[in-house]
Amino acid sequence: MRADSSIQFDLPWFKPDTAPPPRWLLELFDALGRFVKWVGGGWTVLMWLAIAAAVAAALFILYRPLREWLALRLGRQPQSEAPRWVPQAAAARALLDEADQLAAQGRFAEAVRLILHRSIQDIEAWRGDPLRPSLTSRDIARFDALPDAARGIFARIVADVERSLFAGGMLTRTDWERARGDYAGFALGSR
Repeated sequence: MRADSSIQFDLPWFKPDTAPPPRWLLELFDALGRFVKWVGGGWTVLMWLAIAAAVAAALFILYRPLREWLALRLGRQPQSEAPRWVPQAAAARALLDEADQLAAQGRFAEAVRLILHRSIQDIEAWRGDPLRPSLTSRDIARFDALPDAARGIFARIVADVERSLFAGGMLTRTDWERARGDYAGFALGSR
């Protein structure tokens, strides 16, 4: 192995570049030095101003009433909330009719899964952009834009589908009636 000249055993010594730094860098350091000399003992004041600005920015970002108060002081109207999502009544009735037919045949798991899949399609159409294929139903149930009522109902339907599809559990008529009632109550305002 030592006879093979293509294998390197000794590393050459590092020789630093002895060229002087560029003129612009020297001028920058010179200007920085003059600034530090000019500020002198004012660094403490600058530090406290920077801390105060950081705290004010954090409060502004994290505390919504402060943003609203400032918007009112500046004469701007606070942003209205995002439009609420509710499925179209005609589509919801058609979905419930189709799911009722499956449930009448005793296919409760398929009926609940149909409501889940159509709800995902409705959410996708409402958002106006396709959902990423990597999103699970649980991910969709955690969307902040969904109204709280929709999020809770959707999460219960997701749990029922997971229990039947992945855990091998059977959904009963009671499970179906609860899922149907939740969906009808949300989509149509009735039970």
